[in-house]
Amino acid sequence: MSWNGNTAKRQWAVAGLAALTVAVLACSSPTADVTASELEAVVESDAIIIDDAIPDVVVNRLADNRVVLLGETHHLREHWEFVAALVARLYDRGFRQLLIEAPHMASWLIDDYVQGSRRMPDWKPPPFYERRLTAIRDFNQTATAAADPIHVRGIDANENFYGGARDFHLVLGWFADTLPTRGPLTPFLDGGYVDAGAPEQQQAIDDLIESIESSRDDLVDSWGLDRYEELVELLTVELASIDVRAKRADDDNDGARAREDVIKRLVDQRVVDCSCGTVINIGGHHAQKSHLMGTKQEWLGDYLVNSSGAVDGSIIVIEFASAVTELEPGAGGTPWNIVESNSPDNEVFRLLAETLPDHTVFLPLDDPIFSERTIAFNSEDVIYVTPLRQQYDALIQYGLAHRMPVD
Repeated sequence: MSWNGNTAKRQWAVAGLAALTVAVLACSSPTADVTASELEAVVESDAIIIDDAIPDVVVNRLADNRVVLLGETHHLREHWEFVAALVARLYDRGFRQLLIEAPHMASWLIDDYVQGSRRMPDWKPPPFYERRLTAIRDFNQTATAAADPIHVRGIDANENFYGGARDFHLVLGWFADTLPTRGPLTPFLDGGYVDAGAPEQQQAIDDLIESIESSRDDLVDSWGLDRYEELVELLTVELASIDVRAKRADDDNDGARAREDVIKRLVDQRVVDCSCGTVINIGGHHAQKSHLMGTKQEWLGDYLVNSSGAVDGSIIVIEFASAVTELEPGAGGTPWNIVESNSPDNEVFRLLAETLPDHTVFLPLDDPIFSERTIAFNSEDVIYVTPLRQQYDALIQYGLAHRMPVD
């Protein structure tokens, strides 16, 4: 999509158990020891239907935490409608920040858009983001939030699939246009950054940071402290992103780990900078509390739950899925129906769909079976078997969702 604290105690034995009990149906692996009838009883007892407004019992559960971490299946329209409704409901409980899986280089543009496009009145976000952020922009224009709005920030590295160096250069030029003068940015923007190799790009960013820092007092007088610090952060994150992009080219897992490190640092910084509640929306793999799916690394959820001094353990992690997914025109992928998938009858999302058909459901993972016994869990038609509470604190499943196109 082009834009044209202190380390907490780690439960290594518990995380190890989760890794050992993972099961993929294609392999010869153990099956979940919680039966369909046992799981159905818990669903009937604990599940909360949230088809319309988000109930107070759910809002209260989430608002008691400093951070609400949402692990999504990407590109579902209903999910972004839920996110907008959630941050609006949490507003009265002190939440003022939504962090999303978007490139850091465009973070200032995204936030400006939801604030009413004060800095870039002529900029219109790509449809991919406009569809996701318009409701939050609208909420910020209400009497409730006008004086104290919700901010939306991008927390991802400037990966090649976001446009990489090309779009960073473009967006930095737009940023420069919002300043009284371009100052040290002029020679950089006129140079050959986009077509340079990684070492040359790193040197160019290093040189630019040095030039900006050596002129700090004059630039702060001209630009203001906020814009000065915003620019330094833009350049610092791009410097880290060059490393991510270079590692991706050699070893995707190594690059993924470097990317996750950028995300962790940005989240910590945002949580510290905002003395408010924070909602984080990111892919379900990133949100998991211990390693189970994907690259072998410490994921964002794992870090925030167990290690982040900024969050200090005040976090709830929710995984999202849909029982049925239909494709909007132009959307990629294939339609999805959990009941027609390879889920066994004791798989949690299948059982939710069969027990409460056509409903959006919140299921807290409070019952001891989720931490003491193994649960079958379907992630994109791969079945894992794990003590599910080790991965998430709650599940939300949409009865029906629509996958939007990526454009």
